[in-house]
This record gives sequence, structure tokens and C-alpha cells, in this order.
Amino acid sequence: MRRNPNLKLSAAARSFGVKPSVVKKYFGSSLEKVTGHWRVRNSDHFRETMYVPDARGNPIPVHTQNSKERAQVSAFLRDIGRFFRGDKHAMAKWHGKRIAGVELVTASRTLISIEAQLSDFSIYNAFNGGAE
Repeated sequence: MRRNPNLKLSAAARSFGVKPSVVKKYFGSSLEKVTGHWRVRNSDHFRETMYVPDARGNPIPVHTQNSKERAQVSAFLRDIGRFFRGDKHAMAKWHGKRIAGVELVTASRTLISIEAQLSDFSIYNAFNGGAE
């Protein structure tokens, strides 16, 4: 619903096989009623642990506090992919930055040295508990 503001709560719930009341029960804090229709707020405050690579290629947990931090982690991981596909300036905007207190690895030499370890790295580590 955040990406498609015209999507109704009932249609969104149905697409996931749940009732709208279940969505309101578990995600009510991120919903608001506007002109008689349920809409999703621009940001939520759900906590989620995601993972970014460290200087050795190991997953480091990033304990995000809201959807904006989760979007930043996702954009950083996409930019790592862009870097390895040949965009040498993809990491420039992340130099010296932190997300949720975790410093990001942006040095070209470091990324190139850990490229083999990154092949096993995935954003989906957030769903299976991280590294083995």
C-alpha cells in the first residue's frame, strides 16, 4: 500500500491471504484513516535486523529502527552490486557513512578483496539468521 496508494487495505490483505482485521491487529501503528480509507504512513517504526558486509566479507548485523533505515541498507547493498557490475562511482555517496551505528565498507580495494566472500552474502540473511 505504501508503493501503491490506490490499493485498498482489503485488496492488500487478500493478496497475502489474510483478513484486513489481522493486518490492523499487527500493523495498526503504521496505518491511518484518511477520508474514510485506510492508508499506510510514510514511515514505520518496526525493528528489523539486516546484514551488511564487514571488511572481511562477513555479515554484520544492522539493527534498523524504521523503514527509512531498512531502505538505506537495501540501497547500499544494491550499490555494492552496481560497483561490481562496473560502476566505479557507486560507492562514493556511502563513503564515511553509518547506518544504525554500523560503519559501511566503501573502499574499492577492500570490496575487491572480499568479492569471493560476497558471493555467499545476501540481503535474505535477515530472514535465516545471518551467517552459518
